[in-house]
Amino acid sequence: MAKAVSPEEEHPQKAFGWAARDPSGILSPFRFSRRATGEKDVTFKVLYCGICHSDLHFIKNEWGNASYPAVPGHEIVGVVTEVGSKVQNFKVGDKVGVGCMVGSCRSCDSCAKNQENYCPKMILTYGSICYDGTKTYGGYSNIMVVDEHFAVRIPDNLPLDGTAPLLCAGITVYSPLKYFELDKPGLHIGVVGLGGLGHVAVKFAKAFGAKVTVISTSPNKKDEAVKRLGADSFLVSREPEQMQAAMGTMDGIIDTVSAVHPLLPLLGLLKTDGKLVMVGLPDKPLEMPVFPLVTGRKIVAGSCIGGMKETQEMIDFAAKHNIKADIEVIPMDYVNAAMERLVKVDVKYRIMSEIAQTKQQQQAYGWAAYDPSGLLSPFRFSRRINGEKDITIKILYCGICHTDLHFATNEYGMTTYPVVPGHEIVGEVTSVGPKVTKFKVGDMAGVGCWVGSCGSCEYCTQDLENYCPSAVLTYNADQVRPGAPVTYGGYSNNIVVDEHFAVVIPESMPLDRVAPLLCAGITVYSPIVYYGLNRPGLHMGVVGLGGLGHVAVKFVKALGMKVTVISTSPNKREEALGRLGADGFLVSRDEHQMQAAKSTMDGILDTVSANHSITPLVDLLKINGKLILLGAPSHNPELPAMSLLMGRRLVGGSGAGGMKETQEMIDFAAKHNISAEVEVIPMDYVNKAMERLAKGDVKYRFVIDIAKTLLP
Repeated sequence: MAKAVSPEEEHPQKAFGWAARDPSGILSPFRFSRRATGEKDVTFKVLYCGICHSDLHFIKNEWGNASYPAVPGHEIVGVVTEVGSKVQNFKVGDKVGVGCMVGSCRSCDSCAKNQENYCPKMILTYGSICYDGTKTYGGYSNIMVVDEHFAVRIPDNLPLDGTAPLLCAGITVYSPLKYFELDKPGLHIGVVGLGGLGHVAVKFAKAFGAKVTVISTSPNKKDEAVKRLGADSFLVSREPEQMQAAMGTMDGIIDTVSAVHPLLPLLGLLKTDGKLVMVGLPDKPLEMPVFPLVTGRKIVAGSCIGGMKETQEMIDFAAKHNIKADIEVIPMDYVNAAMERLVKVDVKYRIMSEIAQTKQQQQAYGWAAYDPSGLLSPFRFSRRINGEKDITIKILYCGICHTDLHFATNEYGMTTYPVVPGHEIVGEVTSVGPKVTKFKVGDMAGVGCWVGSCGSCEYCTQDLENYCPSAVLTYNADQVRPGAPVTYGGYSNNIVVDEHFAVVIPESMPLDRVAPLLCAGITVYSPIVYYGLNRPGLHMGVVGLGGLGHVAVKFVKALGMKVTVISTSPNKREEALGRLGADGFLVSRDEHQMQAAKSTMDGILDTVSANHSITPLVDLLKINGKLILLGAPSHNPELPAMSLLMGRRLVGGSGAGGMKETQEMIDFAAKHNISAEVEVIPMDYVNKAMERLAKGDVKYRFVIDIAKTLLP
């Protein structure tokens, strides 16, 4: 009997990955081997691999066909490191991808039609038997070897991490749209489900010029579908009235749902000759409603990924139309937690394992919220390494802004989880790119609300990057540059930023108390300057005495103006007058006080985000007075037109400030000894701090001591 050969000894190329050893599905490090690069083979370093629900089914043996050890992963992208002597389509250094299959017979009818995905002898990327009798291992590993026919070229403009899911999810929805002729402009396409497949289906259908309606059981996905993904409409499948109103309106439907669900309501949405194409795989047979098929000449069909020619066509189409998956990038050692979240459908929309540390990545850790509960807990992730104009900052302190709470709990309806909040960041520069001129190692630097903008629009050229349509928020924003990670904020140990979006912190400033100035400070300073309210002798009102308001009082006083604090809380009078140095105090609920102060103020900064009437505030203004709104109430206030008309007054708004102005503000604060009033907290107190923030129980800004209390 021949001696058994271990997976590590089967082939000459040593490989390393993560594998499941039994139906528990728990993945752990695994050493094995790959074959040597053959004449037609491409060997590549794996950089990213998507986590598909099929991976979970397989490692837990839910389909009954698993063989262990199992290395999953069939959404694989990387960079070519070696090519065989007869390879024609790739060279070393090319970006490459591998999807669900790595082989087929190449001679059957399906293969002859470029439909290798339907070949009876198709070899799956993992869990299959290869030509030489050995088992295939997937992309949760450091290298892949594949016949070039089963690899696709990734265009340079596509980010590898966002492209990887297209090799399964993308082709799974693209192929039926093409085959069933649902790719014609002007058609009305329904997409059932808004998960890993569904969100990509919306993007492809829109790129084909279709009208797209998302059909979901979850009403709370409407904003995501319409506002973020660009769907034209949204149907709640459990709402009979909505479904009834939409009957007979759709040319085709792509059904991505794998759970058992009724088909009759979906068939009712189709026009005559309509097509319902199933790409999800329910674990039980679905009931087939024959009557609507017969009376409407409708069809129910299925589709499974696509052949290699079509997959390359799909990738090229995606590059042309800037289509990529929405992802969450994780380190490999987070994969088991990711699988648990996948079971709970706690992902939007694809989790992406970062297999290799590339030139764009460095390790980071912080605290993140994973769902709308807003609870924060430890999180490992990656930052890019310094580019030519980048600096890396070791974060020492980060302020907690009310916006952080809104994002953590998804109150704006636009949070991508996990989210690492924090945009009041100060720390020490630890590394600088070769073309950095503003900083050197050891300098103190600050980062506020923005880390990127287009640099060329009319706003950027006027130093108003904060109003750039392509401005990149410090956290919860799309990528700063192709291939870079999604932005994560300052509740973390480090941050990498283009030097243009960092400010120099003067040595005289206390770092903990300067951090809030990078949001609260510039938010009040910018409108004072822009609206011409920075002249000594003017009388300014400040509404609200919170994180913004207390800093506003300090800036107004430093500019030589008289300042009156306007508050609903009489007990803040002593604080405003005695500690902060305000000249006057008005209780906004006291009609006599408000009446006596009418027409006395040149300008008012309204820092309050709670719903409130602005009419009494406008009445406090002199002729030509200016009321500037800095808070964003959930309900729009009524506009007192008569008061504006009769006094030539104005109501304006302002949002933070550009980088030049932010540096100017910091330098002014240093000169006049202005800093925020703070309560410094350890990192593990952050959830309690968020609770207190929601209750207004802070005076006036929480600041996290990152350096001393954020433990890896």
